[in-house]
Amino acid sequence: MLAAPLHKFSPLASGRLKSMSMRTRQIHLVRRPDAVAMPTDFKVVEVTLPEVAPGQVLVQNLWMSVDPYMRRSMSPDATDLEPWPLNKAIDGPSIGRVTASRNPGFREGDLVESMSGWQEHFVSDADVFVPYLSSSDSLAKRTAAGATPQDYVGLLGVAALTAYRGMVSLSHAHAGDTVVISSGAGTVGSIACQIGKVQELRVVASAGSEEKVRWLKDVARVDYAFNYKTTPFANALREACPKGIDLVLENASPEHLCACLPFMNELKQLLIAGFVATYSGDGKVRLIDNFEFVLDRFLTIQSYRFMDSLGVYDEFVRNMIGWRLDGKMTLPIVKYEGLERAPEALCALFTSGRLGKSLVHLAN
Repeated sequence: MLAAPLHKFSPLASGRLKSMSMRTRQIHLVRRPDAVAMPTDFKVVEVTLPEVAPGQVLVQNLWMSVDPYMRRSMSPDATDLEPWPLNKAIDGPSIGRVTASRNPGFREGDLVESMSGWQEHFVSDADVFVPYLSSSDSLAKRTAAGATPQDYVGLLGVAALTAYRGMVSLSHAHAGDTVVISSGAGTVGSIACQIGKVQELRVVASAGSEEKVRWLKDVARVDYAFNYKTTPFANALREACPKGIDLVLENASPEHLCACLPFMNELKQLLIAGFVATYSGDGKVRLIDNFEFVLDRFLTIQSYRFMDSLGVYDEFVRNMIGWRLDGKMTLPIVKYEGLERAPEALCALFTSGRLGKSLVHLAN
């Protein structure tokens, strides 16, 4: 429930709800960074919410996610998603509770997912939620058995669905095949590694620290993990993939993708979930080495969108929760407490090297 000083609803004799004026906090982007994003690029702003009109609901956010793609949203020339506006509310994945409703489709207490992160409360028109395609205040009820609220922006969030789409919906790999996954200890990579083990693939993963390499070996149980900062790509792949590579799930960089090409077996796939290394620059890929192997070995390179797998969302949720119950899936969480720490949480994705999915806890 909302804290009394913030908001109070009182039922009227007509059965309608009337809201008193309510103040809440949002994070606004106030400066577009030239390179590395800084917490000072953002500002905490207190705003007054409109009254809840017929058909609308009031939502209190509980958790929000920060993800590497958001660095691109800070740039004015972002192409795959609309750039974040300056000095206005910005969007991102969140999970919240309905605290008041004037919409017959929602009741107080409903758990709802939206793209209205970066704020503590918001008023929603309650349109149907389609991540990154519908309006940011659109809502979807979340009721999966065995799921906690934070799961919907973590284990069941968009990064996990990105891994699932690549490894389950798009992959042509079979048991015994070798998959190479870059940024293997990142959110997409760690989920992909564990799905690969469920599928009985030989999983090879790269990471940027010895702590992450240990996690990949000891927890994700990959077959081979290496620190790309201390071991050249080609040397590691030559040792790790004696029978060649059948699938690449690329999260990190063009350099990692290109290093895999000479080791690819014929007629195999390279799936690109993202190039995180390019996000703090202009996002352009200026050099592709070893491209002749794409032609000589008839390889398929494909980038993809997670939202194209929304049709299998229920299957994804069942499998992820089931694998967790079976001890085959886990996701370490880096928790930041309070909305004011959201900018720090986002910027740390590119500088701290911490292990785990970064989430911001907003309310119980």
